[in-house]
Amino acid sequence: MELYFGSLQPSGSPATPRPLVTFAIPDIGVKFKAPYAAENMILEYASLLTLLEFIEINPRLFLNRSLELYSASAELVDQVNRRQVNTPALAPYLRKTLEYRARLKFSINWISPDDNPAHDIEID
Repeated sequence: MELYFGSLQPSGSPATPRPLVTFAIPDIGVKFKAPYAAENMILEYASLLTLLEFIEINPRLFLNRSLELYSASAELVDQVNRRQVNTPALAPYLRKTLEYRARLKFSINWISPDDNPAHDIEID
């Protein structure tokens, strides 16, 4: 099953007043967005961790399925796959991600921002 996550930064327009975490799971018709007060990589990790929490609290939706997560953040994908960060501030987020990975058994890969359904979620 393919699962997509990302974040949307304010563009300066009133339509995007604050950063959002987003995820999309097309196979089951789920689209999620929520405001989150963070910037850059912390916002990307917040989106990933939100998706992983959703997976964990809804196990029946993902039972016996291979989980392939996709992000437009090459930096985040590299950090999770290499299990290392260069910034101490990101270490707690990576540690939490790796704890989820041990329980949920997922792969994480890069996808172009234009192809990421989590970036296509409408902003109210």
